[in-house]
Amino acid sequence: MTELEPALESRLNEADVLGYVQDLLLDTRDVENFLNELARYSAEQLSGPHGHVYCGITLLRNRTAGTVASSSERAQALDEIQYGFGDGPCLRSCREGVVVHVPDFELDTEFPDYNEAVLRNGVRSVLAVPFDLPGDSARAGLNLYSDKPNAFDAAGVENAISYVRQASKGLRLAILLAQHTDTASNLKAAMESRTIIDTAVGIIIAQNRCSQDEAIALIKSASSNRNMKLRDVAAAIVESAGGGNLSTHFE
Repeated sequence: MTELEPALESRLNEADVLGYVQDLLLDTRDVENFLNELARYSAEQLSGPHGHVYCGITLLRNRTAGTVASSSERAQALDEIQYGFGDGPCLRSCREGVVVHVPDFELDTEFPDYNEAVLRNGVRSVLAVPFDLPGDSARAGLNLYSDKPNAFDAAGVENAISYVRQASKGLRLAILLAQHTDTASNLKAAMESRTIIDTAVGIIIAQNRCSQDEAIALIKSASSNRNMKLRDVAAAIVESAGGGNLSTHFE
């Protein structure tokens, strides 16, 4: 196994790569589609004179690894083999932020158990390149597999490093958009829950002529006794009072 510092210049047309990734991000409807298209495009661009490569994109979040995109079902399956061992070229690349290259699994001794598994699946070489992402909350890497030994020569490694450097810009933006979408969705859900609970509190106050604190306590008690979420108890109260389905007006 060799670990390479990403300092070499690539022969790939970097402007074309960056332009395609930016257009892809604009044209796809969600982050998942963007990443799958990026994986397929990566496999196409980084396949060379040594044959076709399979591409997966690994994302590490909260110490848990998962393939967020792949160029094919085989690429997905090859990534899953590695996760089963908890270590391997791609995971190490993500965790340590280094380029990891295994020219021939039959000769490599760094990951003996994993090596046997991928050899049984016909894989002879792999190249893993980390994406440049902001902060420490998430790390990602591009995984390239080949059925042939020594599939990634010096020029191939250079191309992959340069390619990932350009693609990282689009991936950073995609992750930021995904985080923004998650935050917006969570905020909207919280606001909707608040609307239902506040309405239920008002109904209880009107029906029982009690204080706001007493009304909230009654809802919490019902939630605990019935093993239901606070929102679900509140929704049942609103529905029983003829309020129907409520929605928040804060957009």
